Amino acid sequence: MLGAAVAVAVACLAAVPAAEAAVSPFAQARQAALAGRHPDAIQLLRVHLSAAPRDAAAWVWLGASYYQLKQYQPAATAFSNAVWLARSPDMALWQGAAYVALGRPDAARTAFMYAARNGRPQTRFVAGQWLRALQGRVVAVLSEPARPEAYAHVVRWYNPRLSAGQVDAIVRSVLFYSDRFGVDPRLMMALIAIESGFQITARSPVGAYGLGQLMPATWRSIGVHPADPVANIYASVRVLRSNLDRFGFNIPLALAAYNAGKGSVERYGGIPPYSETQWYVRNVLALYLHLRGS
Repeated sequence: MLGAAVAVAVACLAAVPAAEAAVSPFAQARQAALAGRHPDAIQLLRVHLSAAPRDAAAWVWLGASYYQLKQYQPAATAFSNAVWLARSPDMALWQGAAYVALGRPDAARTAFMYAARNGRPQTRFVAGQWLRALQGRVVAVLSEPARPEAYAHVVRWYNPRLSAGQVDAIVRSVLFYSDRFGVDPRLMMALIAIESGFQITARSPVGAYGLGQLMPATWRSIGVHPADPVANIYASVRVLRSNLDRFGFNIPLALAAYNAGKGSVERYGGIPPYSETQWYVRNVLALYLHLRGS
């Protein structure tokens, strides 16, 4: 079972490029993995790696598919090959995840500390959560019916600096607006955790703001101020529900549209081949599954 830090970090493919042609085995393998068809992804990646054995990114995707199938030893081998070819903080996260699953906490801790010291801000954030999980501090599963105190625990787990009033406002808003718009509140919790880590004033380099990282055009069109956590959550739930309606309640596509826009999803006929979007979808889905106890 993935813990919260596991759920966040296991999907970390931000450093994996997507430059291959759409018809290549590697490109097909990525799409198969994102669709949850991991045996197909493994077969395609094996074909690709037989011709390109020094492709570190392909080894990462291979390890990720083995990991999702709970075949942890071949996953660890694949990640180790990737790290040997082109060590990076994101690859170290994957390697650490496999070591955790294999019961090798010391090796996992070394990998996560490397990622925490050398990674991008988001990578450092994820690595820190892995290290917290190794100390036994794992976020709770959110069972049904929803218990506000359990949701508050998750919010505080991600952002312990919030006041009691802020935590209460976030939890009440997530539960109220999710119910109003017919969205699973656990999906919203996963989305906010990945978007901002429950940082009310989080800003992205492209101008996204607040808990749900709303773009200026979005919050202006809805008529809310993104610094207001209640209004931000209202708008974020509304946008996600619109995406779910647009794509037949296909959650991966709705999440991809939240990250990259509806037009990109429609243009590519699926999750766009952007490494950031693919990383984002896998992260949110993995955390959502954990919060559901799946």
